[in-house]
Amino acid sequence: MKVAFWSNEYEKSYAFLNFAAVSIASVMSNPYTVTVLENYLGRDNLGKAFFVDYDNIHAKSRVTTDFYEGGGIEGLLRRIYRGDIYPGILRGYLSEVIAEHLYYIPQSGVINSELFDFELYNNLHELIKIIDKNTDICYINTRQQNHLSSKAILQEVDLIVINLIQEPDYLEDFFKNYYSLISKSIFIIGNYSPRSIMSCKRISKLYEIPLENISPIPYNEYFHVACSYGGAKEFFNSNYFCPRESPNYLFVHGVRRAANMILKRIEASILLAKEEMEHCGI
Repeated sequence: MKVAFWSNEYEKSYAFLNFAAVSIASVMSNPYTVTVLENYLGRDNLGKAFFVDYDNIHAKSRVTTDFYEGGGIEGLLRRIYRGDIYPGILRGYLSEVIAEHLYYIPQSGVINSELFDFELYNNLHELIKIIDKNTDICYINTRQQNHLSSKAILQEVDLIVINLIQEPDYLEDFFKNYYSLISKSIFIIGNYSPRSIMSCKRISKLYEIPLENISPIPYNEYFHVACSYGGAKEFFNSNYFCPRESPNYLFVHGVRRAANMILKRIEASILLAKEEMEHCGI
C-alpha cells in the first residue's frame, strides 16, 4: 500500500513534524512494516529526525563513494534506471529506524534537487513496486512546490494524507482548488488550536468531510526539538502512553489517531481486494 503525505501549506501546518511522528506511531502498536522516503532533497529530511549525527554519518559515506554511487535514494534510483529492479536491491539502501518495522531510504546529497526530482519521476513506478515487495506500506513525504514527481506520486498512491491549517480563507481555497484529491484522502489539521473558530467539527460540517477522517495535531515544541537532533523515536518511546495530564498528551493523541485512521483505510482496502479476488475465483 502506498500513502502520500502532502500539504499546500507545508510550513504552517508543520507537515514535516506530522509526517515524522505518524511514521513512528504507525509501527508502535501494529504488526506492519513501513518504508518511508521523501520526494525532495534538503536539510529538513527524516534522517535528521531519526538518527543522531546523521549529517556527519552521511558526509563520510559521500567521501568514499563515486558520483551517483552513494548509499542513498539517489544511488538506488540510478540502479533502477540501469535495470536493476529485483526486489532484494532495496535492502542495501535501507536504514532501520525501528527494528523489523520502520525503515528509511536516506538521502546522500550527490546530485541537485532538480535532477533528483526528474529521476524520481521517471523511476517512481519501479521504485514503488520494489518497496511493495519488501514492506507492507510505503509512506512518501511529498512536497507541493512545483515538483515534477509530486503530481505523479499523488496519482500513484492509494491514499493521501493532507495537512490542513485552520484559516478560513485557506480552507475555502483548498476545497475549491484541490477538490479532486478529496475522494482518496484523509486529513490532519496541523498546528491545531481548539480555540480556533475552524474546529474539526466545523470543518467536517462545512466541507462534508466525515469527522472520522480528520485528526487534529497541535504543535509540540518538545517533539520539534527532538527532531532537530535525531530524537524522534526516543520521544515516542517515552511518551506514546503518556497520561492525560502530560503536556504531550494532545499531540501524541492526535498522532496516534492519524496513524490509526491510515491503518484502518489500508485494512479496508486489503479486505476489499480479497473479496474481489474471491468473487473472481482467484
